[in-house]
Amino acid sequence: MSRIDAVVVAYRSQDHIAECLRALRAVDGIATVVVIDHGDGESARIAAAEGATALHESSNPGFGVGQNRGAQHGRAPYLLLVNPDAVVEPDAIARGLSLLDQTPDVAAAQGAILNSCSGTPERSQGRELGPAHLVARALRVRGLLRIAPVRIVAGRTGLGADHVERVPRADVEVESLAATALLIRRQAFEQVGGFSPGYFLYGEDLDLCRRLRGEGWRLVALPDIWARHDNGSSAATTHDRELTWWNGTMIFAARWWTRGAWFGAVAAAAVECMHQVALAPRDARRTARALLLDPIEERRRRARAAES
Repeated sequence: MSRIDAVVVAYRSQDHIAECLRALRAVDGIATVVVIDHGDGESARIAAAEGATALHESSNPGFGVGQNRGAQHGRAPYLLLVNPDAVVEPDAIARGLSLLDQTPDVAAAQGAILNSCSGTPERSQGRELGPAHLVARALRVRGLLRIAPVRIVAGRTGLGADHVERVPRADVEVESLAATALLIRRQAFEQVGGFSPGYFLYGEDLDLCRRLRGEGWRLVALPDIWARHDNGSSAATTHDRELTWWNGTMIFAARWWTRGAWFGAVAAAAVECMHQVALAPRDARRTARALLLDPIEERRRRARAAES
């Protein structure tokens, strides 16, 4: 039975899209595969040759907007929202589908995501990001997790548990799932209006998960190896990727975090801004706008809207 509509949003993904689509075709229950190409059209051409429905939108309005558009091209009860550089494991998707069938209050599920280069698990599930995560990223604390005593303390305190233990030992309810290869109930997705169009890339999955939980839906992480992912392949440089990550995450913080948490986010972003400016001084204006100015303006807009 055709029960899953798969949606892939691509951007200059011609090196990955064919392998992604071939894995999706092997998933039992796929009804349609839709590829939204936000790049130069080459990914759409390859997708069409692979038998997918291919749409080219060169204006590149963002990952979430593309996913929302793709989701409209089918009516299957489940959606599989996939990055173009992710290769899913069909058997794992089948188990996720069975879980959603058996637990009608679960909106979405995703298993462990392995980095295709290192073979190690990515952070794909766990607590919703908070100020401590941003401070740790700005201060480059993640490298300390290689030290065994630090890993033990981080895991036991809970602050860094989802970085230390990136693969759950059993099915577990979580606050957030990264939208790398997200299996989600269409009813839940449509109930919250899909992804917010206010994000370009990063942050939109945090926002979606928070709104789903706000409507009483549960999110579940599975221990199964779910997909292999060439993380960050769409970014031209590491600097560009960091700017995009911080911008999306700071927009999320501006929309949802309390005053105290927001001040912590701004402090962390200021530290990261200085670091990125030191790395790319000619890009200082864009860096400041991505990490600080745009999120601060978003926070002010939200405050004005709340007062009116």
